[in-house]
Amino acid sequence: MSDTNSSSHSFSSSESLVVDASTPVQEIPVLIVGAGPVGLFEAVLLTKMGIRVRIIERGSEISKMSRALGTQARSLEILAMVEDGFIDKFLSQGRPIKNAHMFYGSHFRCKMPFTKGNDSRYDGALFMEQERLSKVLAKDLAEMGVNVEFGWELADTEVVESAEDTHVKTVIRRTAAPEGEERELQVIRSEYLVAADGGKSTVRHKANIKFPGKTLVTKTIMFDGTLDTDLDLQDVTVITGVNHKSVLIFRMSDGRHRVVLEMDDFTPEDDLEKINRELTVEDFERETKACLHPGTKFKVVETFWLTCYRINERRADNYIHKGRIFLAGDAAHVHSPAGGQGMNTGLQDAHNLAWKLALVLNHLAPASILQSYHEERQPMADRAIALSSKLLRNARDQGTMHHYVKRVFLLLSPLLLHVQSTAFPRAATMLDVRYPANNINLPHKTQEQPKGEVHQVGARAPDGPLLRLLPAPAEDELSSVHNSNTTSLEEQRIYVQELTKGVGKFHILVLVGKSFSDPTSFQEREADLVKHVEENLSEWRTRWHLDSSQDNEIFKLHVITTGTMSQSHGNGLLAQRAQGDGLLFWDNTEEVHKSYAVPTKVKGRANNANDQGAIVVIRPDSHIGYRVEGLGKNAWADVNEYFHTILS
Repeated sequence: MSDTNSSSHSFSSSESLVVDASTPVQEIPVLIVGAGPVGLFEAVLLTKMGIRVRIIERGSEISKMSRALGTQARSLEILAMVEDGFIDKFLSQGRPIKNAHMFYGSHFRCKMPFTKGNDSRYDGALFMEQERLSKVLAKDLAEMGVNVEFGWELADTEVVESAEDTHVKTVIRRTAAPEGEERELQVIRSEYLVAADGGKSTVRHKANIKFPGKTLVTKTIMFDGTLDTDLDLQDVTVITGVNHKSVLIFRMSDGRHRVVLEMDDFTPEDDLEKINRELTVEDFERETKACLHPGTKFKVVETFWLTCYRINERRADNYIHKGRIFLAGDAAHVHSPAGGQGMNTGLQDAHNLAWKLALVLNHLAPASILQSYHEERQPMADRAIALSSKLLRNARDQGTMHHYVKRVFLLLSPLLLHVQSTAFPRAATMLDVRYPANNINLPHKTQEQPKGEVHQVGARAPDGPLLRLLPAPAEDELSSVHNSNTTSLEEQRIYVQELTKGVGKFHILVLVGKSFSDPTSFQEREADLVKHVEENLSEWRTRWHLDSSQDNEIFKLHVITTGTMSQSHGNGLLAQRAQGDGLLFWDNTEEVHKSYAVPTKVKGRANNANDQGAIVVIRPDSHIGYRVEGLGKNAWADVNEYFHTILS
């Protein structure tokens, strides 16, 4: 029971909080503070893994002020991997954006792709206002029986450490009360607290976590509303102004537009509150028209939101307080909206943290695994800050030479598009995120790691197309199964990230190369692999499983072969197994083997199947945790040692 029942206790705050035996107390594994996209996604993930949560929000409803507008490719991937059909809830509410429309003043110059060399099936970004994304998450959460508790704010919190246990004691209170009555108080005793309460985080303040950084001198006006203009506004319009300023215009839902307008820098004499009090629609129209060619129509019809703001670049010193309180999203990092990194970094914070909390709360992993949250996500905030800062500087450089170069480029852009890369660097997609080696990303002790960042432990697990194997007819070549007379290639195609769906699951990819290609030795080699698969899956699933989730298995295994397929493969033991239990898939293009740096043939050792292929462990958040070359007994022993090392 909470120690708040034993005696009266006062928390220090601007408003006196007296907690005594009459104050209601609730115990819950995880308290989440803040019901923006980050807090909601954390609640959804934990709930799907059977962890009870309570999520509070000081506002009376989901905020209508959507600062974030776009979901990047990597965030779309992690939404898609939650469960079948989950991503469709978002795709149906948003629209894909693959190009930016570039203007000089009022004159359209070119259409530029957002990114280039995108190896994700989610090309470009999804335009979806933060409010809409939050509502989809809140609806999914409610369908699982968990409702956001609006109108509650965190008043104080502390980590209570004693000989018996350690927990988080939090006092929450109603944001309002009937006239003449005191606001209702509650005490929540939780194992963990996730702070997703924004850039001005009360939790961060109460935990005395420093938030160093700087406030930029850049001055920006943001407008949401409807416009009457003769500009041909598409999904995203980027204007290099004739006055050396920049304008970004986004086509929002319901016919509205967002305009982000660059202004002169702040001076020491400027007062932001005064600027906002005195800011008018006429001011906004005048400043925007100054960026356009004379005579261009640009008129505000209706205003939903008009504000002037300054940009902060800050990052929390530590994402974890005493092993129990975790900062996520804007509570941990804030920066320029350039490049659309903020909300996406926060969603990936939540994705990284949730499975680790679930493992610890289910006593499947030691609490030390949680430290990797700080080690992995803090560098990602630094990365986002650096990228957004660079994009902001490039957009706002008002030097004469820089403006001249931009103008020349836009004038010549129709001729230069074949050499011009993109409107945003590939880094904006967040597909190149890689975590460092740590206590859950373990390089092999003796084997040399493959070259290239994308193949290292900690890197995003690459996607790629595979084919399901069907029971084979009498023909020799299995490829004849996949034709218009039976089942099409498209109907049988499945992607690696479709195989690795499901929250809180480790996925083991067994890439066998061409070791199965020889039909004379296939049955013997298959039988040997089946033995390893069955023995190891049985041991892992018996030792480690969830007690509080309908799908209590946390290990899924997939066998992937390449080379020539024959009738024996389609009718073999692996082709008959259930998906996730060692079912055999065909990498007919060898793309997946290449993506995971697994040679399809080992020179000089082609006849030794145990020297070919590799086993790759994909973490529950779709990053590579471990890899070992070979398929023999020693390789399986290494994978087994990995799980015994990171789990408890």
